[in-house]
Amino acid sequence: MGENASFWESLIYAHPTCTSWKQEAEGSIYHLASIFFVVGFMGGSGFFGLLYVFSLLGLGFLCSSVWAWLDVCAADIFSWNFILFAICFVQFIYVTYQVRSVSFDREFQELYSALFQPLGISLTVYRKIVLCCDAEVVTLEKEHCYAMQGKTPIDKLSLLVSGRIRVTVDGEFLHYIFPLQFLDSPEWDSLRPTEEGIFQVTLTAETDCRYVAWRRKKLYLLFAKHRFISRLFSILIGSDIADKLYALNDRVHMGKGFSIVTTIPLTVTPLGSVLDLKNATLVPFNETACENWKEIHHLVFHVANICFAVGLAIPTTLNLHMIFLRGLLTIGCALFIIWATLYRCALDIMIWNSVFLVVNLLHFIYLVYKRRPIKIEKELSSLYKRMFEPLHVSPELFGRLTGHFCNIQTLKTGQAYAAEDKTSVDDRLSILLKGKMKVSYRGHFLHNIYPCAFIDSPEFRSTQMNRGEKFQVTIIADDNCKFLCWSRERLTYFLESEPFLYEIFKYLIGKDITNKLYSLNDPTLNDKASKKIDRQPSLCSQLSVMQMRNSMASTSDSEDGLQIFLRGTSSASSL
Repeated sequence: MGENASFWESLIYAHPTCTSWKQEAEGSIYHLASIFFVVGFMGGSGFFGLLYVFSLLGLGFLCSSVWAWLDVCAADIFSWNFILFAICFVQFIYVTYQVRSVSFDREFQELYSALFQPLGISLTVYRKIVLCCDAEVVTLEKEHCYAMQGKTPIDKLSLLVSGRIRVTVDGEFLHYIFPLQFLDSPEWDSLRPTEEGIFQVTLTAETDCRYVAWRRKKLYLLFAKHRFISRLFSILIGSDIADKLYALNDRVHMGKGFSIVTTIPLTVTPLGSVLDLKNATLVPFNETACENWKEIHHLVFHVANICFAVGLAIPTTLNLHMIFLRGLLTIGCALFIIWATLYRCALDIMIWNSVFLVVNLLHFIYLVYKRRPIKIEKELSSLYKRMFEPLHVSPELFGRLTGHFCNIQTLKTGQAYAAEDKTSVDDRLSILLKGKMKVSYRGHFLHNIYPCAFIDSPEFRSTQMNRGEKFQVTIIADDNCKFLCWSRERLTYFLESEPFLYEIFKYLIGKDITNKLYSLNDPTLNDKASKKIDRQPSLCSQLSVMQMRNSMASTSDSEDGLQIFLRGTSSASSL
C-alpha cells in the first residue's frame, strides 16, 4: 500500500506548479515534430485523408520519441510517444491494405470514374459490384454476335466498356450501343427474377468490343443483400432504356441516312502524392545518451496521452470515427496545455499545443455540424425517403434542392396542370406529392401519374436543347393534388453547380420516363395494381420494352401513343 501511495503522490503531488516560464526553448527536434503535427492535424477523412493524417502524425511521434530520448531524458515521454507512433504505424498499414484491397484494373477504374463515382458510389460498394462479375472484362470481336434473335437466352446483364454494337431486328437496323451503355437493359427489365426469356433482337459488334457481364442469378443475390445497389441499378437501367428509346425515336423520324458517333474520353486522375526524399537531410544524433532519467511526469500528462492513444486506436471503419478522433485529440491538446503551463513551464510547448487545439477543435465543430439533424418538411419527407435517401442524397443537400427556388402548389379536381398545344414546357419541372393526375392526348387517355413521380419528366428531357416548345398532352388533376414545383431555369443552374445531384436527377428522370412507358403500355391498370408498379415497375409490365422498341422500328409512319410520348414537336415531344 505504501508503494502505491507513493506512486500516486509522485504523479499528483510531487510536481510544484510553475511560477515563471523556462528561459531555454525546447530542442529543434521537438519543433520539427510539432510542424509534422500541425500539417497532419489539417488532414481530412476518407482513405487518402486517413493515410495523410496517420503518416504525418506517425512522423511527429517518432521525432518526439527521439526528442524525449536525447534532449528531455524522460522515460515516460519517450514511452508514450513511441506507443503513439506504433498506433499510427499500424493504422497506416491497415488503411493502406484497405486502399489496396479496393484497387482495380485500368478498365474497371475508368468505368468507376465515368459512371459510378459521379453518383457518389464508394470504392467499397463498387468493389462488391465488381466482384459480382468476377472482376472480368469480356472481349467481343468484330462482327461477332453478343445475342441472336430468337436463340440467345436472357441470362445476364452487360455494360459496354469500349467499342460499338449494332442492334437489329429481322435484319433491320434499330440503333447503336455505345460505351457506358447497357447491352441488354430492355431484356433485363422486361423479365421477373424467376422468369426466363430469349432475345428478340440481334446484337452484333461493329468494332472489337469489351464489356462487363453480370450473371442474372448472381446479380439478384447481390440486390437481395444490398438494397442500395439494387436501387442504383434500377435507376441506371431505367435511364438507359429511356436513352435507347429516344435514340430509336430520333432514327424513326430523321431517317436512316446517318448516325453520329461520339466518344467520351476517360481519364483517371492519380490519387495521392509522392514525397520528395532527395532533398531530405539527416539530423545528427547526439553521441551521448541520457545518463540520468528524469522522474515520472504529472498525471495530467498521462491522461492527455491516454486521450491521444484511444482516439488514434479507434477503428477507421466506425461510422463516427473522425468525430471521436477529433474530440479526443482536442481533449488531449487541452490537457497538454494545462501540463505545459502548470508543470512543465514551457512556453513553446504551450503555444504549439494551443495551435493543435484550435485546428482539431475546428475540425470537430465542422464534423458535428455536418452530422446535425436536418429537419425536412412533413410534406416532403415521403418524397425524400422514397426517391432521394436510397441514393444517399444527404438531408442537407435535399434541403438545398427544395429550399429556395421551388414551392409547393395545389390543384383541385378537374384543374389542368398543362393544356395540349398551349402550355409552355420551359417554365417548370414538378413532382407529384399527393393525389392523382390523368394524362391524355387528343382526348384519348394515356396513363395516370401517382405520388413521388415526375409530372413532366418527358418534357424536361425532350426540350433540354430546345426552347419555346408546348405540351403535346393534357395533364389534369384527377383528385385534389399537391406537387413540388421547381423553376426550370434556376433548377438547371443549381444542378450545374452540384455534379452529384445533377447525375442523380439525370438518372431519376430517365427511370421515371421508363416507368411512364410501362404505364402507357397498360393504361387499364387499377389504382392498386398501379401502386404495385410504382414500387417495382420493372417486374410488373404486361408488354416488354423489347416489343415497344420493335414496334417503333416496324412502323415509322404511324402515330402511335409511344411515339407521341417520345417525339415532342417536330422531332421530340413527350407526355
